[in-house]
Amino acid sequence: MRRTESSAFRAPRRLAGPCALISAGVLAATLLVASPAMATDYPSWDDVVAAQQSENAKATQIAEIEGLIAGLQTKVEAAQAVADTAWQADQSAQNALAAGQRKADGLAAQATEAEAQATTSSKRAASLAAQFARSAGNDLTSQLMVSGEDSDDLLYQLGAMSKLSETSKTVFDQAEQDANTADSLSKQAVVAKQRLERLAAAAAASLQSARDAQAEVQGALLEQEAHEAELTVQLNALTQNTALTTEQFNEGVRVERERQLAEEQARAEAAAEAERQRQAADDAGNSGSGGGGSGGGGGGGSAPAPAPAPPAPVNVAPPSQSYSGQAVVDYAEQFVGVVPYGYGADPSDSFGCDGLTQYVYGQFGIQLPRLVSRQAAMGVRVSAQDAAPGDLVVWPGSHIGIYDGHGGVIHSPNWGRYVTHANGLWGSYYFVRLV
Repeated sequence: MRRTESSAFRAPRRLAGPCALISAGVLAATLLVASPAMATDYPSWDDVVAAQQSENAKATQIAEIEGLIAGLQTKVEAAQAVADTAWQADQSAQNALAAGQRKADGLAAQATEAEAQATTSSKRAASLAAQFARSAGNDLTSQLMVSGEDSDDLLYQLGAMSKLSETSKTVFDQAEQDANTADSLSKQAVVAKQRLERLAAAAAASLQSARDAQAEVQGALLEQEAHEAELTVQLNALTQNTALTTEQFNEGVRVERERQLAEEQARAEAAAEAERQRQAADDAGNSGSGGGGSGGGGGGGSAPAPAPAPPAPVNVAPPSQSYSGQAVVDYAEQFVGVVPYGYGADPSDSFGCDGLTQYVYGQFGIQLPRLVSRQAAMGVRVSAQDAAPGDLVVWPGSHIGIYDGHGGVIHSPNWGRYVTHANGLWGSYYFVRLV
């Protein structure tokens, strides 16, 4: 069937195919990313209209669209599995690098200390050697033969020389041992440094591979964002045998996207309400009165509750931001108290929680899909101690905002309110860094 483009809605013609498989080593974390076997060719609205003229063609088109819808989600899940494996491999590489750094630093410190001890021992041995040489400079045997009444003093000197000789031998042996120890530790430190350089190279390659895998996730999510609503409307038109104009089709796509957002919002509000009830119950149990901070999702409250233990980050060394996180925070600040909550993603209309993040990050060249779950999957988790300004704060399944770097969040909370800069966080949340 020949594909044609609608003038009102042009879908990309050649998009990335299924995500490639990954093989990640524990230290090197090398990813083998294959090229897609084939690109995805999405049907246009004209294709759907043409397929309605024949039952066989319609059935074929229905099967194809159903496969494409399922394939979009499968592609996202496969890409996410690859990225998870890559970040786990990177964690191992970063752990190995950290352990190697500690060992190299320890050996270097021991080598420096041993060299200092060897120098001290060497100086002491040299001093004793000089003292022994001065004492041995007199011919004691001749002095004993002619000494007479001074022989007792000479015998004392001979005994002292013997004792000095014993002491000097001990000092010389210790100096030699210290020198050998210093030499051994120095060699070990050199080997550790060389190994550290290899670990650093492996960790750098691992981090880059993990970033590449995450880029596959981002591409799959954006592809899903671009086509899922369109394909759903096409499928409905075919299964219900509905005749639509191009304008009606495009309007249907818009309505379908709003339906998906509303569905997500309903889940968010339900999750937020459950979190509020849980928090109120916890507060009542702890203090005999309710009134704790409200949850996220559309119902982000301003009163912070004690933060839970954050989930362990996937990567030990969090990837650096390729943009200024503080600039993101500063840019978002201008919407506080100005833009109302709604389904929109435009300051001239309204901001849903995901609409705010999509719009703000978009001004920095970072594409985000709508829906909290999809945005959360666009980056990697980082620990609370590593969280930085401009990271996302995610309340799973319910809410999302922009971390200010100081324990607060800029977010669009819920109906009847405006974009807010809350001074604290609440409930169960985690941080995501976009890479």
